[in-house]
Amino acid sequence: MSDAVFINSPMLLYKNEAEKVQFKNHGGDEKSYYPLGLLYISSYLKSHGHTVKVIDVAAEGKTLVDILKIIKAENPKLIGISSMTTSIMSAVKLAQNIKDNYGDSFQIGLGGVHLCCDPTFVNRFPVFDFGVTGEGEKTFEELLRRAKKGERIKGLIQGEPIEDLDSLPFPARDLIQPNIYLREEQMNFEVPAAGILGSRGCPFYCSFCCIPAIGHKVRIRSPKNVVDEMEQVYDQCRGAYSFVDDCFILNKSRILEFCQEIIDRKMKVKFVGSTRANTLDEEVVKALKRAGCTDLYFGVESGNERIRNQVIKKKVTDQQIAEAIRLCRKYKIMSNLFLMVGFPTETKEEMMDTVRIGKKVKADMIGIHITIPFPGTEIFRYAVDRKMIPSDIVDKYARGELGSGFRNVWPLFVPENVTLKDLTDIKKKAYMTFYLDIMWWIRRVRTWFQVSGKFKEDLKLFKIALHVFRTGGTKGQLS
Repeated sequence: MSDAVFINSPMLLYKNEAEKVQFKNHGGDEKSYYPLGLLYISSYLKSHGHTVKVIDVAAEGKTLVDILKIIKAENPKLIGISSMTTSIMSAVKLAQNIKDNYGDSFQIGLGGVHLCCDPTFVNRFPVFDFGVTGEGEKTFEELLRRAKKGERIKGLIQGEPIEDLDSLPFPARDLIQPNIYLREEQMNFEVPAAGILGSRGCPFYCSFCCIPAIGHKVRIRSPKNVVDEMEQVYDQCRGAYSFVDDCFILNKSRILEFCQEIIDRKMKVKFVGSTRANTLDEEVVKALKRAGCTDLYFGVESGNERIRNQVIKKKVTDQQIAEAIRLCRKYKIMSNLFLMVGFPTETKEEMMDTVRIGKKVKADMIGIHITIPFPGTEIFRYAVDRKMIPSDIVDKYARGELGSGFRNVWPLFVPENVTLKDLTDIKKKAYMTFYLDIMWWIRRVRTWFQVSGKFKEDLKLFKIALHVFRTGGTKGQLS
């Protein structure tokens, strides 16, 4: 039995094994991301004497029947469901089924990114007894103590932010099966990498991102504290780590100290992280390489400076991007560009700059997507205000009125004078321009002899590219 059960909701919630087999590829996502948020809350609760159970539905392959059985067996005082917008339909379905089967025996709370961006959601969907926005460690512990005393928790509660991240116990990885997690950036690792969160918050205001709706306050763990955690899970992940910070490199002195901490301890590690091109200089890149960094992921978004800096508000120049990739190439760190097309006022000509930028700067890999207007972002408000998407689209999706599977039904952002087919064709062209370039293949072949695992990675990459060439990898459309 457990005091609290936390559930990481999936994109699609299957009723039973038969339904899972029937609809396994129906817009769902069988991969999952390391549920660090739930593991942090769980470890905090455990440190205060509470017992906790974590169910990561997609990663563990659990069905609704499985979850209901677990909840009955655990008999928790509180159930917390974490959800992004992509999985909010499943979160509602799950909560409703718990209520239908067990009535008010269990108190159900909603948390996660979606609620932070859409805090009135729990009022519109009273199947949830309460909701917690923001960081949940201290707040959920207080709520659990109250629930143990027999109090009913109701309404929306603002989570108390953690000022000193070093004061938190490390995530409760003993509550999950770490070997079942796999992310695409880990393809060159022999085992799934351990997710590490070195900081919380992001000071930037990108228009496609929901961070401004969640909060900007940045807090950074000390390098010693981070490396202590890396040492703790070293054997489990065989020294492979994926940093999931909103921006891995924010403070130069901190990242240099972090690298030196790894070097001083003589740790043989590999790690990846996402950052901005304007956070790097040669001293930083050299230190990252010495410490074990294998890949850096750059949020470039657009190859056009007007779109990138005026529309997206990225504030990163073409020159800064080119220099960052040059430094990565010099120190043999793989550079990966995150790209997007489909922004307000974007023209086809400007999209072509995005098509060309990966080849232009000689990046190692690119990934390109059509912009999705998520709640809590400037682009979502732009689309709603201009009636490009209905104002009640969240509620329609959550109730299942749009259909099943987020990718199949949620609208993509299609600028004026552009069609969805245009965007799909441009996405295909970007991949073809980059990955069918003979110079790219020459550079990649060289890496097969320099970096262990790169040949296998490229075989997987080739399969992904073939799918995109055939389909565009896009199913959503504007309503």
